[in-house]
Amino acid sequence: MMKQFLKATAVSLTLLSISACSVTAEQLSTTNSEPLPPSQLLAKLPDNYNSPASFTLDAYNNVLFTSPNLHNDAFVKQGLVAKPATPVIGMIDANDKVTTWYTFKPQDMEPTSGTVVPMGLAKGPDGNIYIADMQLWAGGESRILRVNVSEGKAVGVDVVAKGLAFPNAIAWYGSDLYVSDTVLATEQGKSTTSGVYKVNISELSAANPLQFSAYKNAQTHDQHLFDTFTSNGSLGFGANGLTFDTQGNMYTGIMEDGSVIKTTQDENGNKLSSTLFAEGMVANDGIHWDSRTQALYITDLFDNAVYRIDLDGSLALLAKNGNTDGANGELDAPGEVIVRGNKAYVNNFDAAFGAPNMVNTTPDMPVTISVINLND
Repeated sequence: MMKQFLKATAVSLTLLSISACSVTAEQLSTTNSEPLPPSQLLAKLPDNYNSPASFTLDAYNNVLFTSPNLHNDAFVKQGLVAKPATPVIGMIDANDKVTTWYTFKPQDMEPTSGTVVPMGLAKGPDGNIYIADMQLWAGGESRILRVNVSEGKAVGVDVVAKGLAFPNAIAWYGSDLYVSDTVLATEQGKSTTSGVYKVNISELSAANPLQFSAYKNAQTHDQHLFDTFTSNGSLGFGANGLTFDTQGNMYTGIMEDGSVIKTTQDENGNKLSSTLFAEGMVANDGIHWDSRTQALYITDLFDNAVYRIDLDGSLALLAKNGNTDGANGELDAPGEVIVRGNKAYVNNFDAAFGAPNMVNTTPDMPVTISVINLND
């Protein structure tokens, strides 16, 4: 199942090409010639985590993160673990202690694939945690899951929506759930169509899960499709990370373009415009807004880098390093970053796709979370 994921992704990404005239994020980042302080090690994760993916903050300001454990096959083959790990959700508490918040149970698994692939997650206005279950390569039907929460603890999982292709990131604004769908349609090397769906919480029911209709073309698609994006087709991966600022502007990372698109809405939640907001990264991944610093924070999966993006769209490099195993806190194919207080927490997804412009070359142990101290 997960072999299909890794194999299909590797084939796609080996065809990657980046224009020689593109502007690099380093050129855009800063005029400060002083070397950046390295990221620090927050935690080496136990064997039941092997691909930490996405972050959110819960109602108690704990950091929650998914680990779909996509490196199961690779780690078993390398002899690093004895058996595949069940997907989990981890928690970083106020003292930066990491524990397992939830381990997915047999009844949570998608019936056809027999697994769950938890990617993006976000706390809803009801206090529950909503998760994108990305089943595209697992052989099942992708779903939106709701982890029901009582007094900060997970008490059960419900399926509240089905039928998306590649649900990736999840973000809430008000009572509306937004989900990036990374691949609606793609023609390798020419273009990728991706999008963001918008659903009101009143439509999400365990008793009657919302069924999305498949995307056919620009004219034939589900009514909940809120925005679409066309990117260069080099990866076959478009809309990825997703977040909102305090004004309700939506920011969508377009992975294969190395860019971020800003989408504005009117007071009724109708789309007004989508414009290029930031560019110059190689292949950006997860993104989060921090209201205290009034900035976006984003990872570049391919370039082993983390950036702050200010409201004028300028990039500031926060951390970057070469190919390592991350044992000392270095970035190791970072998948997402989130800010809590004066710290930026980074999930080291540790993907390796064999692309010539990807820094990371192999998934390996240890599996880590890094932290960057913010001096603002």
